[in-house]
This record gives sequence, C-alpha cells and structure tokens, in this order.
Amino acid sequence: MSNAAGTRPDMWARLTGIATVGLLLAAFCPQESSAQWAAGPGETVRNVFGPQKNQDAPACRGACGMDCPKSCDQELRFECAGGGRLLRVQSMSCGTHPACREHDDCLDRCTQEQAAGFDCSAKCNTDVMSLWPVEQAASWAAGGGPFEGEPILFEYTMDRPGGPEAFYRCPPGAQQQCGDAGAVCLLNGAAVDPVFAAYAGSGAGSLRVANFRSGSVCTEGGEPDAVCQDAVDIQVTGSDQCAQPDGSRACTWYGFEFDYRNAIPGEPLYCQSSGADGDFLGGIVEGALKSANADPNTEMGSLISGLQKELGSGKTLDQVFAGITMTTADGQVLGGNAPAAAFPSPGVPGEVAVSSPSGHLLVPMFELYGTQPAGTSVEHHVRCSQGGRPVIETVFRLRYTRS
Repeated sequence: MSNAAGTRPDMWARLTGIATVGLLLAAFCPQESSAQWAAGPGETVRNVFGPQKNQDAPACRGACGMDCPKSCDQELRFECAGGGRLLRVQSMSCGTHPACREHDDCLDRCTQEQAAGFDCSAKCNTDVMSLWPVEQAASWAAGGGPFEGEPILFEYTMDRPGGPEAFYRCPPGAQQQCGDAGAVCLLNGAAVDPVFAAYAGSGAGSLRVANFRSGSVCTEGGEPDAVCQDAVDIQVTGSDQCAQPDGSRACTWYGFEFDYRNAIPGEPLYCQSSGADGDFLGGIVEGALKSANADPNTEMGSLISGLQKELGSGKTLDQVFAGITMTTADGQVLGGNAPAAAFPSPGVPGEVAVSSPSGHLLVPMFELYGTQPAGTSVEHHVRCSQGGRPVIETVFRLRYTRS
C-alpha cells in the first residue's frame, strides 16, 4: 500500500486520532430506550452480536465499555459435545447500566441506518454528553461503573456470527467427565487442561486440521523434531541450546504440529498471541479501525478500508503497519517489512509459511533461559488464521524455573 501524501508517522497520528474517538466511546444515545441488541441485567445470552460492520461484529451488547471489556469477570469452560469432543465456551460476566445499553443500541441502529463515512460514534457520543457527567462517561468507557442491576452473563463459542467453533479433547490417558457446571478432563483423579482438536463450521474451502498436538518439543541433533508431550505447562529450564546473534544460548523448545488439507499454497498462517498483542491501546486502535464506517471516496476512507482488509486476513496491527510503505515528497520509501532476521526470535512466530495444499506442519518456538526470574509464569493464548479464518488455537503457560 503506497501513499505519497505523507509519511508513516503522519499516518499513525491520523489513525491515533480515530482511536481517540474510540477512547471517548462512553457517551450514550438516549433517543430510543427500547433495546434492540443489548441484553438486560441478570440475563444470560449466548453468541449474541451487534450488526456486522466492515470487519467487526461487536459483542457483549449492553456491557459498559467497548465490546467485551477486560473489566468483565472471564472464565473459560468446556461442554461435552459427543464423540469425545469438548466445546470451548468463553463466559464473561459484565457490569451494565441503562446508559451503556442505550449507547450500544444507538451505535447498532446507526450502523444499520447510516451510509458509509458517517461517524456513528461521534453521533451517539454527542447526543448524550449533555445528560451524563464526563467523569461518569469516562469510567463507563473503560468498563467501569457505576453499574445498575445484576451483571449480564455473555457466553461465546465463536468470535463472529456464524463463525467456526473450537473443539477440544482430553489429553491421552485422561477421562472426560460431564456435568451441569461443564466438562472436565481427569487424569489419576486430578483435573488437567483439555487440548485443542479442530475448528468446526469454518466454511467450504477452509484449511482443515487433524492430529493436532501442542506442548513440549523434542530435538534431534539439536534441531526441533516433534511435539513429544501434550502439555499446557511448559517448564523453561534451559535444557536446550538455541543459536542467537551473541552465540548459543540456553533455551527451552515448545510448539505445536498438525496434519492439514485444503490450504491456500503460498498464503501464510498469521498467528497472534495475547501475551504480545493484548495491550489496551493496541486493542482500542484495532477495534476502532475494524468498526470505522469508512468512505471509499475519500483519501482517509480508502486508507482505512485497506487497513480493514489487512486486519480481516488475520494479521495483527503490528503486521499490518510493518507491511505499509510510504513515499515522501523527496522520493524516500519509508516502512515496509524488515529484512529477515539471521537468527530466530523467541516466542510465537507472527507468520508460518504454508507451501502446499496438504501436508504436515511443525511450528517450533523457544524461550531463552534466564530472561525471567525463577517462579515467573506467563500465559500465551495463541491463534493462527489463514485467509481470515481461524485454523488452530492453543495455550502455553510458561513457567520459568531454575535449571
């Protein structure tokens, strides 16, 4: 994507201005009090979204804050789904207030009624600023109170209307136990983490996964060879060696592998990790870009439309910006992808090459020993997509120990 009208820093400043409007998203639209999408206090709703807007279908309608704010009490649980499968359910208990519900309904009505380029956020914010104190609105924007009534319980098995659902299984040797409160995997009488199996309902032509394994990776001749133990907990002990610019460093290998078919050759898997991309500002900017009602007939609208398409492919915000080049008035080209590093970096790779329509993929990754104090625990929720459709997800709980 090239743009001769400015430099990359100028573009970032303009986009940050759009996101700033999102940060003031706690003003509310009181014109119609009847709820359309927002749930009421004390309700339990499953897979309820607002109307689709570009690359975004907003969730948790009626909660105070953007979509499902981090202030909601979150719980990951599983339900028995037959055939040894477990359906992953993300539950969120969120505070609510009449103003929050009116605001969400205002935005959702506006999304359906207004043409491209109309700023629904500004409309709904402006309409109510005279009715609610700015301090109260700012608190609601961040997912805070005051709340009124019982929290709303939102349950999601998918991340967009009609999207694929993630199914898990119990690890080898563990038994599945079903109950009213959900399903658990028991190994020698103790609960253990389920492991990802596959997405179902991702649509015709989607990459299909089988024999997925995730956990500790064993090496052969010093190189990662295969996942040798299904595990969520990864003990970072430094028992392996990894080549780095300053020489061989003590490290620990982990990762995932799977068989696949129906892939798009040459289209990489784009992987995201909550440990790397879960910052508040980054989430606000990405959410604002996805939901912006861009006018393709304007320079800014065309730019935002291009960014929405890139985000819709599964790329992170950093990956999108890394791929943008800007040409200045004096002919300098700024931005673009950095040259490939001579040595691999620790952590989850942003891209995984896929060269054939079917085959087997091992995605190894490593952590360097000694980068965190002994006793530190870091959890990474990883999801990889191809063509904008999720392919795999898994969790790694890194536990830094003494060698």
